Amino acid sequence: MVGMYYSQISHMMGFVPGIKAFTAAVLGGIGNMPGAMLGGYILGVAEALGVLVLPAQYKDVIAFSFLVLILIFRPRGIMGEVVAERA
Repeated sequence: MVGMYYSQISHMMGFVPGIKAFTAAVLGGIGNMPGAMLGGYILGVAEALGVLVLPAQYKDVIAFSFLVLILIFRPRGIMGEVVAERA
């Protein structure tokens, strides 16, 4: 819709929103729909509150820092489940 409004499209138009959606899914737990919704909510609140402390240009840095921290400390996500290994 943005491409139709501005009469031009680019191959990078949805990259940042797509990466942020992936970050929200990882934050909540892959394959867990309520977790992804909670992850998106937490990510949005963190970006909005982070702008109060840091300049607005660092909004994406806050989102991707959350992704790195979650992957380091809780790789399954906030609501991710422990998966048993098959023998």
